[in-house]
Amino acid sequence: MSKVEWDIVVPVKQPADLKGVKPGKLPESLLRAVKGGKLHWLAAAAWEAMVEAAKADGVELKPVSAGDTYRSYESQLAVFKQRYTPNPNGNSTRTFEGKKWYKKDPKFASLAAPGTSQHNTGLAVDVHTAGEPKRLKWLIANVRKFGFSWEVVPEEPWHLRYTEGDNPPAAVAEYMAKNNIQKPAAGANTASVPAAPSAPSAPAAGKDDGGDLDPGDSGPRVTKLQEELAERGFYKGKFDGDFGPKTKAAVIAYKESKGYGSGGKAGKRVLDDLGIGL
Repeated sequence: MSKVEWDIVVPVKQPADLKGVKPGKLPESLLRAVKGGKLHWLAAAAWEAMVEAAKADGVELKPVSAGDTYRSYESQLAVFKQRYTPNPNGNSTRTFEGKKWYKKDPKFASLAAPGTSQHNTGLAVDVHTAGEPKRLKWLIANVRKFGFSWEVVPEEPWHLRYTEGDNPPAAVAEYMAKNNIQKPAAGANTASVPAAPSAPSAPAAGKDDGGDLDPGDSGPRVTKLQEELAERGFYKGKFDGDFGPKTKAAVIAYKESKGYGSGGKAGKRVLDDLGIGL
């Protein structure tokens, strides 16, 4: 990504219905399905409205994976313990359960402690290939219209959070009225509400399309695949996001160790095991 300087960082106002709800323990009544995952129902409406507007401008927006929308406390904890240790080692730290945890390898991607990420509140979404120039330019020009903001710029162009609490911007309110999206009744299950329809686009050659990961793919999920395989002792190469021969060999070795058969494809079973998801 070419470096783009921008400064759109706005504090998050939480919706009132999240008061008293433990992050990562949201009831299904507060969640709404979106294409590629699920979010708090207000964040979902804002995201869908932004996806629709971007599509009209020829820009596709989608999450990196289901794990990059709402994350349960348990899933955040599992990945956190894969990347961090309570044993001092001089690497960067996170505070969790009142003590410092140290990144096991400085090359690992940073991760918020369980219960502290806006992914745990259903208000955050990581955008697939957000640093692609056309996509990033569109996001910079439009995120505030839909109530989103970055948290860290310019280092994390993919990480957006819905910031407007119970007062969605006009563009989102209009989308909600058009699609009859209302506050869910207590106990209602909104997780199966379909996202706004969007025609799938053909993936660019060599790029991760959000499904299985195959040799030749590249992108953030491949980096995560490399990190998780390295954590388990199967991968010894660089975390470069390119699904090359070393990554393929690591996937084959991992699948053989699990009795999953042969082949270099990282399918749903492998990705679920490694906390990456489709």
